[in-house]
Amino acid sequence: MANYSNYDVLVFDMEDALVDQGASLATAVSRAVDAYLTVLLGIRQEGGPVFTPEEVRQFMDAQDFETDTDVLHALLTAAMHALSVELDEDEFLGHDGRDLLDAVRETGRLTDSLGDVARRKNMAEFAKLMRQRGGGKRGFARLRNLRNQWMVLAEGHIMMDNVVKRILAEVYLGAELFLKEYHRERQFYQEHGVIGLEQCWIDPAALASLRKRCPFAAVSSRSQAEAQFVLANIGLDRLFDVIVSQDAMGMGMANLEEVSWIRDLGVGGAAAADYGTRVADAIERVRAQEGLEQVVRVGFIGNCAREGRTIPALKDRYRLTAIGAAFGQDKKVIAAQREKGADIVAQDPGQLVRILSERPRMRSTDYS
Repeated sequence: MANYSNYDVLVFDMEDALVDQGASLATAVSRAVDAYLTVLLGIRQEGGPVFTPEEVRQFMDAQDFETDTDVLHALLTAAMHALSVELDEDEFLGHDGRDLLDAVRETGRLTDSLGDVARRKNMAEFAKLMRQRGGGKRGFARLRNLRNQWMVLAEGHIMMDNVVKRILAEVYLGAELFLKEYHRERQFYQEHGVIGLEQCWIDPAALASLRKRCPFAAVSSRSQAEAQFVLANIGLDRLFDVIVSQDAMGMGMANLEEVSWIRDLGVGGAAAADYGTRVADAIERVRAQEGLEQVVRVGFIGNCAREGRTIPALKDRYRLTAIGAAFGQDKKVIAAQREKGADIVAQDPGQLVRILSERPRMRSTDYS
C-alpha cells in the first residue's frame, strides 16, 4: 500500500530539529578552557576542569551569545581574571599573537593549577558585571580592564591569531575532521573530538517511517564535511535527499569522499546566502529531483525566532507550514516563535513526530 503524506517536502533545520548539541558544545567549551590555560599559558593540569560542562551549559542558558566561540571567549576572560597573578601587558610590547602567549608562559610567573583557578573563579560577580553593562554578548563586549583580559586572543583568522576559535575547533572536531576542514594537523589538543557526543533529537526509526511518506531536506550552518560526519554518526545520512550546508572552510581542494557526498546529495555551498534563500534552495532541489512541477506543500521544522529566518516570506512563496522546534524551552521561547511565524510549536521531539504525522494546521492554531 502506498504511503501518503500531507506534505510534499519536509525541510529540517539540522541544528534546531535534528541534532542535540547540548552535551557536545558544553563539553567542548569546558575542555577548550583547560587546553588554552595549560597548553598555551603553562597552567598546571591538577584539579580541573575550571568549568564543568554543566557550569558551561548553565552559563550558555543564562546569557545571550550568538556563537560558541563567544561563550569560550567570555569564560576564558573569567578564568584569566581568577589567576593569582596579574601581569602587565606593557611588559610584552615586543610580542604579538601566539608569540605573546609563549612569552607569558616562559616567564614562569603563572604558577596556578586548573583547580586553583576553579576555586578562585567567581561567576556570580562576573555575571553581575555583564548584567550591569547590558548582559550577554552586549555586556561582555563592554567589559574593560579585567585582570589579564589581554591574554585572551580572539581576533583574526582561525589558522593565524584567533587562538580562541582555533582551540575550540580542535577540541570539537577531533583530528580527522579538523584535518579535512582546515588541511592542517591539530596543534593544541590531541584527544578525541567531542562532536561524537551528539545525538539525534528524534528516534531514527520514527524519522525513517516519516521518510516513507515524503522526501526530506535539511539546512545546516555546518560545513559539508561536518554535516556529513554528524548525520552518518547518528544514522540519518541516508534519509535525506538534499542537504544545504556551508562551504567547506578549509584551504585547498575538498577530498574525493567529500566531493562524492556533495554530488550525491546535491549539497549547496550557500554560506553567503541568507537563511530564507538557503531553505528555498533546499526545496527547489527536492522539487527538481522528484519532478514536482506544481507548488509543493512544505513543512519547515526549526527555530522560527532566530534572527534572519524570514519565515513569513517563505510562506508567501510556498504552501509552507512553519513548525517551531522548542525542545525543552520555556514559554517565552515558544511565544517568540509564534510571533515570528510558527504555525505550531513542538515542545519535545515526541510531540514533533505526532505533529508531522497529522494534517497540517492553519496559522495561530495551538497544538495540544
